[in-house]
Amino acid sequence: MNNFNTADLCDEHNLLIAKPIFQTYGANTHCSGKIKTVEAVEDNSYVKKLLQTEGSGCVMVIDGKASDKCALVGDNLAALAVRNNWSGIIVNGCIRDSLEINNIPISIKALHLVPNKSEKKDVGKYGLDLHFAGITFKENEYIYSDPDGIVISKVKLK
Repeated sequence: MNNFNTADLCDEHNLLIAKPIFQTYGANTHCSGKIKTVEAVEDNSYVKKLLQTEGSGCVMVIDGKASDKCALVGDNLAALAVRNNWSGIIVNGCIRDSLEINNIPISIKALHLVPNKSEKKDVGKYGLDLHFAGITFKENEYIYSDPDGIVISKVKLK
């Protein structure tokens, strides 16, 4: 969904604006939707479980506590997200398989790339308020992301 740009949204509304700390990946430039939060520190088990559910109208926001020890999303999870209609993924942490992800029709923002996979110990939490990039990401608020940045609104804008 590309019927917005964050610069115009900021001109028209009072929004929370994430600090510009993310790199952009995936074939799609834009994503927007209702926020679904996951805390996943060095273990992407909960990320995979949530991506296995229907994600229409939603963006997954993952707090990996900025760890660079492993990737929380790779090409298989990016493809799973597309199959289940997720609009995008924001990762406070790392991803891998960037060349493959850049050919997948999804928008992903992450801090860095790292080649090794995460642990699988079934550890994580859903629905928390996540604090990073200078703002708070709250479950069921709305996120809009494009090449210019990430903004948050309490209500749906577009």
